[in-house]
Amino acid sequence: MRIQEIENKFKSETTLEEVLNLCNTEFERVDYYANTVLKSNLSDNPEEVIKALNELTGIYMTLKPIVAISVSEKSNREIRQYNVLRIELENAGGKFTSASVEKQASEFVGNYRRIRNIVTAYLESAEKAISTLQSILKYLITERNITPRE
Repeated sequence: MRIQEIENKFKSETTLEEVLNLCNTEFERVDYYANTVLKSNLSDNPEEVIKALNELTGIYMTLKPIVAISVSEKSNREIRQYNVLRIELENAGGKFTSASVEKQASEFVGNYRRIRNIVTAYLESAEKAISTLQSILKYLITERNITPRE
């Protein structure tokens, strides 16, 4: 299953970058539809709007679990690093300051945050495109009386 493969990529810093490679097809399709909407190439074609809605919905459904994994993995790693740093400081007899350790833990997961943000951005772009295309389809059907061919 693809999601297990992606989840395994999140388990190591060395394989983390491969997550983006595994999502590349979805990213390219979201970019394609962003460009298509920008150029208004769907304004009179309900069949294409429906096709785009179906594809973008599938992309959304694919990216949503990946975002969930990325959020969990980033948070879990950040908390673990925070605790490691806190324990090291306490064992060394140093003064523990939460703000300083939080910043170090946050820096430690910077690449995880970057991957999470990229996947989230594409997820949100797909979501916005779906909403826009639904509005276009509604407009075509109600205002212009253009219906999809059956």
